[in-house]
Amino acid sequence: MIARAAALDRPLRLYLWLAFGITWGAGGLALLMGVIHSGAAHPLHPLHYLAAFGPSIAGVVMAAGVEGWAGVRRLLARVVPTRAGVPWYAAVLVGFPAANFAAAWFLDRGSLVRIPSWDRLLWLVPITLVTDTGPLGEEFGWRGFALPRLLRGGRPVSAALILGAIWWAWHLPTFFIPALSQSHLSIPLFLVNSLALSVLMTALYLRTGGDLLLMILVHLMANYCGAIGIPFRAEVSAEVGLAALALVGGGLRAGALQAVAGDTVVASLRSGASSDQENQVET
Repeated sequence: MIARAAALDRPLRLYLWLAFGITWGAGGLALLMGVIHSGAAHPLHPLHYLAAFGPSIAGVVMAAGVEGWAGVRRLLARVVPTRAGVPWYAAVLVGFPAANFAAAWFLDRGSLVRIPSWDRLLWLVPITLVTDTGPLGEEFGWRGFALPRLLRGGRPVSAALILGAIWWAWHLPTFFIPALSQSHLSIPLFLVNSLALSVLMTALYLRTGGDLLLMILVHLMANYCGAIGIPFRAEVSAEVGLAALALVGGGLRAGALQAVAGDTVVASLRSGASSDQENQVET
């Protein structure tokens, strides 16, 4: 049912065309211009940022197109820290790396020798946020615009898996560009990674009423764990374990949006639905 609903959602289709078009278009242009080549990439080049921020740019553009500036303000307001979100922020900042360290200890204990010292680990968190474009470049789109529309009228687990597959597909060209980090990863394992993270993030999204800052933090910590040297298979194992806990705990049960998300996201979805109906009447 959710797949059919998503397929009929014109703003979501336009969002995906825009997100993929910006990223793949800017990335392809960067390849043609030699900004990205087999030896290295130029992370400070404008085309790099345009490609990396494609999903978030598309999310803001579509929020404005569907709901006007009020929609953009609502989208940006969801990244403002909330008192209710503080325990979740702490859980992600501490619990996510802890799960990754535990997985690495069980699967590849020798890899822990290469992990930076504890004092450096703390400093690397804000450094990763600044140097890694993924969290800010993507989450205003994937979890800011696309996920609420996928959740509308359908099962949360289906929405999570669909978005995870889309997220994985968006990354596909990076596996064939030697200068980029994804070129060294397994494509099937990255699919498992994307699906597991999407399930976990959707459960947290529902639990916190669509807290976008929390989504950015989860994305940040996932990339951070890879940056400090956690083996990718250990990272994926930790994410699968956390996603399984979310499923077992009922974080993606049908009706979870109304049951635990509170009024914020429900109101946003209803507002979005009303805006779509008005736009259809006008056109």
